[in-house]
Amino acid sequence: MGLWGISGGEGRAEEPSLTGEQRDFFESRIRPVLIEHCYGCHSRDAREVKADFLLDTRAGIRKGGASGRDAVIPGDPAGSQLLEAIRHEREGLQMPPPGEGEKLSGTVIADFETWIAMGAPDPRGGESKLPRERAAENHWAFQPIASRELPSVRRSDWPKDRIDHFLLARLEAEGLEPVEDADRRTLIRRATLELTGLPPTREEIANFLKDPSPEDEAFATVVDRLLDSPAFGERWGRHWLDVARYAESSGYSRNMLYPFAWRYRDWVIDAFNADLPYDQFITQQLAGDLLPSGTVQQRDGQMIATGFLTIGPKTLNEGDPLLFELNVVDDQIDVTCRAFLALTANCARCHDHKYDPIPIQDYYALAGIFRSSRNLAGTCTNVRAEHEKAWPLGSEGEVLLARIEEATKAADEAQATYLEVVKERNAIREPLEKEGIDWKRNPTPELVRAEARVQEHQDKVRAARAAIPEPPEFAMAVVEAPVMSDDEWKVAAEAAAKDKKIPRPQRIADSPVFDKGLPDQPLGAVPRNGLSLFGSQFSLPAIPEDQSGRLQLAVWITDPRNPLAARVMVNRAWHHLFGIGIVESVDNFGLLGMPPSHPDLLDDLALRFSGEEMNWSMKQLIRTLVLSRAWRLSSTVRKENHAVDPDVRLRWRFAPQPLEGEAVRDSLLFVGQGLAEPPEEGSQVFTISMKQEKPLQREIGRRDYYYQDLDREVTYRSVYLPMARDVIFDSLKVFDAPDPNLVVGERQRTTVPTQSLFLMNSPLVLEQSRVLAGRVQGESQDVGERIAVVYETLLGRPPTGTEASLVQEYLAEPRVSGDNEEWDPWSEVIHALMGAAEFRTVY
Repeated sequence: MGLWGISGGEGRAEEPSLTGEQRDFFESRIRPVLIEHCYGCHSRDAREVKADFLLDTRAGIRKGGASGRDAVIPGDPAGSQLLEAIRHEREGLQMPPPGEGEKLSGTVIADFETWIAMGAPDPRGGESKLPRERAAENHWAFQPIASRELPSVRRSDWPKDRIDHFLLARLEAEGLEPVEDADRRTLIRRATLELTGLPPTREEIANFLKDPSPEDEAFATVVDRLLDSPAFGERWGRHWLDVARYAESSGYSRNMLYPFAWRYRDWVIDAFNADLPYDQFITQQLAGDLLPSGTVQQRDGQMIATGFLTIGPKTLNEGDPLLFELNVVDDQIDVTCRAFLALTANCARCHDHKYDPIPIQDYYALAGIFRSSRNLAGTCTNVRAEHEKAWPLGSEGEVLLARIEEATKAADEAQATYLEVVKERNAIREPLEKEGIDWKRNPTPELVRAEARVQEHQDKVRAARAAIPEPPEFAMAVVEAPVMSDDEWKVAAEAAAKDKKIPRPQRIADSPVFDKGLPDQPLGAVPRNGLSLFGSQFSLPAIPEDQSGRLQLAVWITDPRNPLAARVMVNRAWHHLFGIGIVESVDNFGLLGMPPSHPDLLDDLALRFSGEEMNWSMKQLIRTLVLSRAWRLSSTVRKENHAVDPDVRLRWRFAPQPLEGEAVRDSLLFVGQGLAEPPEEGSQVFTISMKQEKPLQREIGRRDYYYQDLDREVTYRSVYLPMARDVIFDSLKVFDAPDPNLVVGERQRTTVPTQSLFLMNSPLVLEQSRVLAGRVQGESQDVGERIAVVYETLLGRPPTGTEASLVQEYLAEPRVSGDNEEWDPWSEVIHALMGAAEFRTVY
């Protein structure tokens, strides 16, 4: 048994004492049949265990397999699935399967019926564990994080941090030497791009170069300045938005806008800038609505954080309300488990996970938690309106909504009364018209009184409409579903079934297991809970009947005994800073994931991150990584090292990393016309949505139709650009923008012709090259000085002698007759450097 007590889900209780008759019956009538007909496919020695069903232990034959049903229920032949299988009563559940053996004889089947009826006596012991469950017992990711001894190294003067001891010890063991340290120019460009997504200014480079402080102190000053910059949150917040599958529309066949999604984006950026401890970062996103708050601002922030759960893709055109609900829950299980635990738990929706120790019961234990929560996404269609409402912000948000509802009802009643008065007035007019009397010139006293009443009630309608308060600001959020009795829920469900305009009701309740994931095949309910892979020694706190369990789930994930949360986030930070994670599969720590290249280093960092040294501080973690000597190495290639470790998994040098599309676009604007201030609040998606009569139903439709509403010339940072699913800005898409339908901890890195074509022909690049050329020429008349300014601005370094000579030669070339009069050789030089790989690579 592993350290966490992984046991495959069944207990170890001993079978009560058997009588001699019971033991003889099993040994003579049951065990021989199992050995001859079943063990070949359903025992631990089978080449492949079919249907996850083990029949070679008492625990296994009772537990059942992938269907989730108990195979043998002692004393209950009718409820025992094993009998269904050997009787061949249901297609797809036949043992032996057709073509692999003859159906068991009636006598043998009768023996099994008798055996189960007598209590299924079974003298066999042992645990029932599938091969993947046995493999999982000692899987590195499921073991407790252990304190690690600092390894000894020969070059004791080389390490600057504990990180370096672990890395150097491994290098020395492999007979490798790290390369030399990077120079100051390389370091400040690397740090500035990695921490802010922008290049350093010439002034920042100069200040670092002339800082007389010792190297470590001078660089620490740079790092601290960058971590304090608002640009840090914009850069690292974007990393998290990839993981959170952030987008401003629902995707799929009805791609509806999320007008309030931008608030979650801004919350993430602010959280990184404020250095919100990572355990709180997790908890607020899962259960911010359930946390105490001292101020309205804090409460609103925690509510906005829960947008993490409902910001994912939605099948808003799904006609089956239950299937729609289950699809939403599947997305929430996926993002929660991948983002925080790096586990693919949603693979267990239809059957036990094929590789990790996550049975189907665990999936639906989690499903119960999320099905007991309400999604306030602020979007709907004429098919699905369950997520139409949004969370009202502000101190009186909910009160204001109640006032609006009350005032709207009063206005509607005034309108109805007004229409009745109009009818009464018209009843007086019509006889006069029939008699040919011009009632406009000669109104009767009765008509005058009626007209006065019409005017009076018309004024009342106007006043009632004017009395409707302006709505509050809204956010996407998730809150607890209501507590409802079975009878109350049944009445609400029947009403929704009769009237499609009424959304399917939700309530706090456990979820049944759905056989093969099919919504029309519910089995028994499972209690709301978390994953059982750590055994009974570490499980979710008890979930009260009137709570969903989201808060308890967050407590379980952030518990110091959970070995995954700290490891996963440390690895994500390492991946972004070193280009490859200690665990290369950053979103999968399961059995199909990659093993860690430095397991002791990963555990040491995880303990430091979650312990007193860093106290879950992301800024402290990142600071520690970038101040390590390993991160400050040059990117020089050493042939003997490259031959042994071409992928630099041993970190003997700093591996160059291509910039993401956002950083490329932002850098172009930054060195050109400069970045504009981000919008104070809001998003183009919000603005577009609010222009419609029914903003919550604004559908993107065709890409061109949506694009015509966008302002694509904005010059603020890319993280604030509109991000609708399936409609991503070309400047980001061409540089491998992530699919916002998925949890993406590691973006693809491609080198394709379209990237060079974009840099050659994009109006964005051409305009920034012209702007920078004009500024450079206005600052100096000296050609050599101009060239130096251009290189330092774009690449963070002076030109080599060869580069300076080539540029001067190009600038001196005579103009060809017929050239465009607006042609500027300086702009061309700058354009060429903007298109160079060096401009969009971190070295």
